[in-house]
This record gives sequence, structure tokens and C-alpha cells, in this order.
Amino acid sequence: MPWLHADAAQAKDSSMQVVPLLCLLGVVALLSSITPTMKYVFQHSSLTFLSIASGRIVIGFLFLAVVTAWFDWKGLQSLTMADGVRFGVLGLLGVGSYVVAAYGLSYTNVTHYALIYSLLPTFTAFFSWCISKESLSGSSLCGIVLSWTGCLMALVPNVETGTIEVESGDPLVLLFTFMMAAHLVLSMRMVRNHGVLTANTAMFGITAVLISGCTVAWGEPAPPVDLSWTVWGAVLFIGLGTASVFLLRCRSLQSLAPATVGAYHNFIPICTIVIAHLSLGEPLAAHTMIGALAVLLGSELVRGKPMWPEKRLLRLRVAAARLSASAGMLTKAERLRPSKGGYI
Repeated sequence: MPWLHADAAQAKDSSMQVVPLLCLLGVVALLSSITPTMKYVFQHSSLTFLSIASGRIVIGFLFLAVVTAWFDWKGLQSLTMADGVRFGVLGLLGVGSYVVAAYGLSYTNVTHYALIYSLLPTFTAFFSWCISKESLSGSSLCGIVLSWTGCLMALVPNVETGTIEVESGDPLVLLFTFMMAAHLVLSMRMVRNHGVLTANTAMFGITAVLISGCTVAWGEPAPPVDLSWTVWGAVLFIGLGTASVFLLRCRSLQSLAPATVGAYHNFIPICTIVIAHLSLGEPLAAHTMIGALAVLLGSELVRGKPMWPEKRLLRLRVAAARLSASAGMLTKAERLRPSKGGYI
């Protein structure tokens, strides 16, 4: 019967949307809990920022290397020496900034870290405008101003005096945000050319080798063997969670619009602040949440509004027509050959 077929198709479409949404919720959960977990390691162990950051990068690389070798081995083999140099520079700018993030977090609290890092969309928009990739509209400028105002409002511990509380690690967190925004903008073309798995594995791998060498040259003491199982588990979670975020985000982007993914990402700072309050006992004031909500709204304005359904449908039809035309020009072998980016 026709209605039975329609119900079955609708149920199939609904089930296909469940997995990407679950992956997206996993991204939010991981990114919201990694920072409080790092602070927990600082508070309950003698590990230094360099040990935690290098462990995070090395564990993330090993996990990505296994996944990429399974799904996109040809992509790794296609890398040249010139690609390695480019990925090395981009890796130091992005993945290497985790060292700066860990150093800053050791001298500030999770709330300040989350508020400052939530300014990432404003920095990304600014860098895109600097290299003439995107133009800054009036709503984008309003979003940047609103985000910075909200961040400053949240950092004011005493509303009556209007004094701003700045921890010694806050400038380092701001530098980390600056570096990560530059990395996202500058690495966009390389990631598109080589695929998400291959690009991130190369950047993590090269950075892991360089950071490990710097750790040895710095004379960093070996991690003590008397660490508790909870600390070891936290360090493992930080590394695996960092790598898993890339895979889960990529899977969600296969079925969900970037605007949807970006909208969910805006909840990460608020979730991080709440988790820090519940697990670490950090104070949670009303002006902090109001400032965080202002940052969230400003990030939405910076991202821009999604297209109207009619325009989106028109663009999808044009893209489908172009894809059909190009597919007709491919040979059968080319159609069956996997792409550089793999299957994830």
C-alpha cells in the first residue's frame, strides 16, 4: 500500500538522522568535558603542562593513525615531502597550540578558559576577512562586538565596582584561541585536498614528533609511576577525546548542515562552565551565564543566518545537476575508486 511505503521511507529518513545527531551530541559532550578533565589532572597529580599536552597529542595521533590506516591508507601514501612541510607548519600552529592551552589552563580556571575560547568564531571570521576569503557583514560585526562584550561581562566578578578579574593564564588562553582560529582558516584548503582523516593524522603525527623532541630537549621529567588510575584514565580520555572529536564531527557533517553543527557547538562553553561547577566546584554566578549567553548569541550572528529553504533547494538542485554531469564523464573504474578523503 502506498501509505505503508511512505511511512517506511519516513522512518528510514528519521533513523538516518539519529546517528549524525548522536555524533554531534558526542562532540558537544567531549569538548565540554575535556577542559574540566585537564584541570582535574592538574589538581590531582604532579604532571606538568608539557607532559599533559604531549600525551594528549601523542595519544590522539596513535588513535587517528589506526583509523586512517584502516579507512584511507591510500591517502597517507599520496602525501609528498612538500605536503609534510605544509602539514608540519599547520600542525604546529593548530595542534601545537594545545601546549599553550595546557600552560594557560594551569594558571586559570575552567570558566575563564571556556569564556575566552568561545571567542573562536570571532577570530575565525576576522582571519577570513584578512585573507579576503569572506566579507564582514553588519550582523557579523555586531556579533563580534556582542561576543566580546559578553565575555568581558562574564569576567566581571563585582558588578557594582565593575572590576574585571583576569587570571595570569588568561592571555595564554587568548593566544591559544588566536592560534587555533588561524589554523582553521589556513588549513581549510589542505584539508579539502587531502581529506579530513589524512590531513589531521599528518598534522597530529608531525606535531607529536616535534613536541616529543622538545620535551626530551627541555629535560622534562618522566611521568611518575605512582599516579592513580583515575589520573591515567583522565589523560587517556583527553587524548582519545581530542581525536574522536574530529571523527564524530566529520560524520555529523555528512548528513547535517554546517549551520546545525555550528549551532550545537555554541552550547559547548555553557556546558563546560556547568560541568566545571558540578565537578570542580568552580563558582557559577548569574553574570557569568548572562555573559556566556551573549557570547553564544554573538557567535550565531558571526556565523550568519542559514539560507532560506527556497535558495537552499535551488543550490542543491544545481549541485546535483553538476554532479550528475561530471559523473557521466567518469569511467567505471573511476567511479568505484575511493576518494582521497576516505569513507568517514
